Amino acid sequence: MSQQAFSPDNFGIMFAGSSPEDVSHARQLWSSVSLPPPLESRLVSEDIHRRLPVSRPKGRGLSAAPVSRPSVLQPPDVSVLLQKHEERRRYEAMADQRKEIMALLMKQRERRLQKELLSAAVKISNKPQEDPDSELEKELVKQLQ
Repeated sequence: MSQQAFSPDNFGIMFAGSSPEDVSHARQLWSSVSLPPPLESRLVSEDIHRRLPVSRPKGRGLSAAPVSRPSVLQPPDVSVLLQKHEERRRYEAMADQRKEIMALLMKQRERRLQKELLSAAVKISNKPQEDPDSELEKELVKQLQ
């Protein structure tokens, strides 16, 4: 059955021929059973705050603290400069170490490729040559089968 057939507006149509008292009881029952719409579908909810907090205007109130701005730029602290310099030196050392590792890996790769090429050449040269007699024997075996 469709959803529209059970709506409270259609009780007069559904209960045509029934007493008005039965229609009233059915309408009360239907309204007590129906659930409210889910919270997400409501336009306004007490639990959901839709606006961002509004900042108060900075006026001449007691709560407004004076902001001091230095008129002259102060030089950076020496310890901060030393720390940045040490960090930079450490990163440079790590970069150098990475370059050395990559160079070693490339050397190892080149050696491995050379060894593979040598072993492939040795395998080709050591491959036994088939003599024509073995071909003749294979043909004879095929004929016997």
